[in-house]
Amino acid sequence: MSSNHDLDIEEKIASLIGAFSHKREVILEVLKRNNYGIDASALELSEMPVVEQQPQFRQTNNNNNSNVSYNYPSTYSNRQIPQQFHQQPPQQQPPQYQQQQQQQRPQGQQQNQEKERSELIKDIENLIGNNSLDQSTIYAVYQQSNKSIDQTIKTIKELTFDPNEELKKIEAEIEMRKREEEALLEAKRQKKKRDQQLLVAEQQHHTEREQQQRAEREQQQRLCEEYERILKLDHQKKLETERQEQELARRKQLELEQIMILKKQEEAGLRILQEQREHQEKVRLAKEKEEQLKKRCQEEEAKRAAIRAQEITRMSKQQQLEEEAKRLEQQKRQEAEFMIALETKSKEAKLMQQQANFLKQKEQENLQLIEKQKKEIYENQIQIDILKLKELESQNQSKAMLEKAQQEIQELKKKLADGETKFNQETVKKSSDEEELKKQIQELEQQKDLLRRQILDLEGVQKPRLEQLEQELKNKELELQNTIISNQIYLVSSLEENSADTIVVHWNLENKFEEATPYWIGVFPTHQPKNDRYLSFKHVEGKEGLVSFPSIIPGHYEARLFKDKYTLIQKSSSVQVGPSVSLSAHVIGDEISVTYKVNSESGVNIRDWIGIYHPSQRNKHYIESLYASTLGAITFKSPRVPGLYDIRYFLHPTKYNEQAKISFEITDNDKIQVISESQSCLTLSPDQEFKVEYVVNTTPPSSSDWVGIFPVDETNNKHYIHSKYTSSAASGELTFRAPLKTGDYEARFFSYAKGKYIAHKVSNKFSVFSQQ
Repeated sequence: MSSNHDLDIEEKIASLIGAFSHKREVILEVLKRNNYGIDASALELSEMPVVEQQPQFRQTNNNNNSNVSYNYPSTYSNRQIPQQFHQQPPQQQPPQYQQQQQQQRPQGQQQNQEKERSELIKDIENLIGNNSLDQSTIYAVYQQSNKSIDQTIKTIKELTFDPNEELKKIEAEIEMRKREEEALLEAKRQKKKRDQQLLVAEQQHHTEREQQQRAEREQQQRLCEEYERILKLDHQKKLETERQEQELARRKQLELEQIMILKKQEEAGLRILQEQREHQEKVRLAKEKEEQLKKRCQEEEAKRAAIRAQEITRMSKQQQLEEEAKRLEQQKRQEAEFMIALETKSKEAKLMQQQANFLKQKEQENLQLIEKQKKEIYENQIQIDILKLKELESQNQSKAMLEKAQQEIQELKKKLADGETKFNQETVKKSSDEEELKKQIQELEQQKDLLRRQILDLEGVQKPRLEQLEQELKNKELELQNTIISNQIYLVSSLEENSADTIVVHWNLENKFEEATPYWIGVFPTHQPKNDRYLSFKHVEGKEGLVSFPSIIPGHYEARLFKDKYTLIQKSSSVQVGPSVSLSAHVIGDEISVTYKVNSESGVNIRDWIGIYHPSQRNKHYIESLYASTLGAITFKSPRVPGLYDIRYFLHPTKYNEQAKISFEITDNDKIQVISESQSCLTLSPDQEFKVEYVVNTTPPSSSDWVGIFPVDETNNKHYIHSKYTSSAASGELTFRAPLKTGDYEARFFSYAKGKYIAHKVSNKFSVFSQQ
């Protein structure tokens, strides 16, 4: 206790030393006089004069003959020592005691000073807050602080400083700062989490936007490539037509050249023969030649008559061929118009599915035959023209020769004398020329025979070909009639060859077309029964044409043709968009193992999903579904109810339009069987132990499932002899004891899911027989 008392005295001395400039001995004496009261001591010290002297921290006590150290308490080791305030000494007279001062002051001034003093002290108390000092002490400190309110507040805080309270305040402040820091950290974490979420969303949005831009670029690239391909095809067609025209012109030129050569050869031969005969036979031979020429003209006229008859028959056949060719050309023109319409309406499209391709192939074959026949007709026409030209030339030649012969006979008579001299000189030369001319004439005759034979062969070949062509045209008409659907309404949907996500629809209304009626075609998922749930639609005009639907997501689709609003006219066959998927399912116990493979470069998408369905259920009403794994295999829990089920595979981003499906069957393998040591004979003695084995997978196991032993003829399932619960086991063995009464018995399994007293399975029969 003495040490605590000394510590309190030292704290008071230290506080007063910090507030006043008096010596330590003076402060200690003042404390003793005021019974160690700090308020009274501070008041007395404020009224005492101050002797300036450096403060002594150590002082020797001579009464006790020992050194006493006055140090500041350890609790104030970190405090800053307050600045010492020195009171100004009086200038004229020493300080007076309080009673004398009060007697000397005027009464009114004293009241004003007390009022100001109370207001001042009240302001300082409001600034300081709760404290243990009275007003006189506060005012004394105020005077000692040179009437500085800030210094007074600081000194009073030093006097009333409580380390424990300060420590509590510091701890409270530290705790508050910790809470603020934790709240700040939590706010930072939340902000970081929100920033991450925003970053992920932004990245996803950026990815989707990039995918969309990539798809748009790919589509634009495909369109540009298709446009370039069409331009190339047009250019190739133009080149082909120009080449054909050039080839035709070249052939005509060659034929004309050949005709001119033949004409020149014939003219040269006739001229040489005529000159030779003129020189050899002179006038007599010239007359004979004239007669021969007349006879030849008559023969040629007969031949021309025969040729005209042949030409008439040939012309009739040619007219038939021309009519057939016109009909085929008209059909080809219609096909060409159809192709032009196809090229203008859809720059990218396939004509049809397998039937359309087959028809196109047949049409190409027919066109090839028609082209061949046209070529043959053209060649025949050329040959006929050649014969006509030859006939005209021969007629002209005969006429010219007759006229020329008459003129030459007259001239020959004049030149006979001159010709005799030249004849001898040219005889040798003309003999050789004559032989060459004979050879040329023979070759010309052989060529004529060959031409006649070729004409006859063509006539023999063309007839069966025409018959074959007519038969093929009839077959084609039959095939076209077989492909016409719903009273000559034709609707075929197919995928575009160069764009796997574009559906091309070809429609043909034939005689069902109505001019003032609006028509439209919609693309629907194949499983969609409602006509207003289309994926895409387009209005169409005319009774026939093509329309394309690009950027179709994977799945199975069909085209539907409507008139007015929702009056369905025709449906097309189903077409699949997207990669093919291979599926297989195997039932193993109470699990279904599904393996799958997506036949595309990207493979399985982790957003693809697989569902189990009843066959009659729509794609939204699945029994169970799982996302596809990149491993290519997943496992489902097997349905309990036996029957047929479907496994359906859905590609992302398809929602409920399956890409592939496969069926599997859950068989009822539930059974309950009574077994004994002797399997061959199920005859038991009374109270003999036996076992019942059961396997139940078609109902969910329950702790309320039970097995009971019943007489065979017992119809009330509540009248069991023995019973046991299965403890939620789907399979197992239960041990029973045989009934005491002889007879035939059986075990029955009861599933809580079907009903507590509704038998799910019944075992084989066993007998209880007493051996006594």
